Amino acid sequence: EAQVTMVSYHCHSLPVMGVSCVGILLESHIAVHTFPPEGIIIMDLFTCGDRALIPILPIVEKLFAIPPPPGGENDDDKEQIFHEPRMVWSHKRRGFRDGFDPNWDKYEHPLDQDYGIDFMRKHDLDRKVPLVFMEETEFQHVDIFERIDPRLNSFGSYARSLSNDDGSYESLHPELFKPDKVLYLDGVQQSTLYGEAEYHEGLVHPGMITHPNPKRVAIIGGGEGATLREVLKHNTVKEAFMVEIDGELVELCKEHLPEWSNCTDFVGIDADSCFDDSRASVVYGDAFGWFIDRFGEKKGGGGNEEEKFDVIIMDALDPDKFVAIVGSLYKDNQFVDALFQGLSEEGVFVAQMGETDSIYEPAVEVGPFKDKAHMMKALESVGFQTLLNYDEGHSHFDAPWNMLVAFKHNKSRSRWYRNAAEIEIDLHQRLLQTKSGDPPLRYFDGATMMGYQTTTRSQETL
Repeated sequence: EAQVTMVSYHCHSLPVMGVSCVGILLESHIAVHTFPPEGIIIMDLFTCGDRALIPILPIVEKLFAIPPPPGGENDDDKEQIFHEPRMVWSHKRRGFRDGFDPNWDKYEHPLDQDYGIDFMRKHDLDRKVPLVFMEETEFQHVDIFERIDPRLNSFGSYARSLSNDDGSYESLHPELFKPDKVLYLDGVQQSTLYGEAEYHEGLVHPGMITHPNPKRVAIIGGGEGATLREVLKHNTVKEAFMVEIDGELVELCKEHLPEWSNCTDFVGIDADSCFDDSRASVVYGDAFGWFIDRFGEKKGGGGNEEEKFDVIIMDALDPDKFVAIVGSLYKDNQFVDALFQGLSEEGVFVAQMGETDSIYEPAVEVGPFKDKAHMMKALESVGFQTLLNYDEGHSHFDAPWNMLVAFKHNKSRSRWYRNAAEIEIDLHQRLLQTKSGDPPLRYFDGATMMGYQTTTRSQETL
């Protein structure tokens, strides 16, 4: 089942306790060490080749996760939940590739991205469970994991939250102790359960609340459904179009990340899933062609006024990630012109621009983030009168995330710079109420908006 071939093995019973075994594999080798008093088994498996070993985790758990025998000293212990078998693991790539092999392109190998470097290698996570592993859609690799980071939560608290009758705080509030979920596309982290509200609210609501009356909204990308969820919270919205190239990704997110597209609590949304709301239309296709066909030069520079959008939100892959399906979204002037022509007179365009530059990096025009600079120049050249950058630093990425907002007309700019009280009043009047009585937003408010009004120093070019 593991697709490895055992050539030979040898075991030693240690005089104090336990057994140590080593096996020679055709692919490399395996070592197993047992510590019975502590109930610990340690296994190291080394193989050659590009095949990931994650699919054999269920086999390892089946063979080695042995429950404690009944009648032990811990049977009546309140902490019995800690004595159930639990597997902690890490996965590391061996060998030399990037910088040594001239034909090696790390962007074609998810395990050489965030996924393999910042997540799979970690051995200090209390829980790390694959929900979707290396699922290959027509356009990209998709990975979804559950994790418990002991710096933020603990396995013990999670285990107690699963109990319905022990009276603990965790069991009374299980929603506070759920494992985090992480989505990776082509190995690049896209979203987390505990950071998605900060990211999606920070992406959507600044532009939406700046427009005086957004009725038609377009979303480019956003396959998880959370961008659509935030747009639909505005009672002014009559139509929301989401243009996503990867329909398979949407279906995987519906199944494994339902929290991202959950609209059950909002008064006025007529479906449990945001994708099914009567105001929402999901189009599976290339946003590049979709906008050019409707608002490009062949349409005479704009098409029908009634088809134009008040707000366009681009939640596509990062411009600094060299991924094929990003295509010309950040590079092509024809596409940027179609975005401009597709906006109404007071239209607002918002885009996530990837990781915020460090103050120690070169200007974006010459550094690794030059696609950002290209897009900003293109937006200016087609007629956008105001371009602003702002950073969101609470999205559970390794660095603050940069957003760009562009106004088709300067009069929108004054609404961007309103004070916190004005923003709060607008949000109160604009947002749908919840059935539970909870606030409709978990993160964004007037004070947060004021923080966005000042561009960080890392965006300055002298």
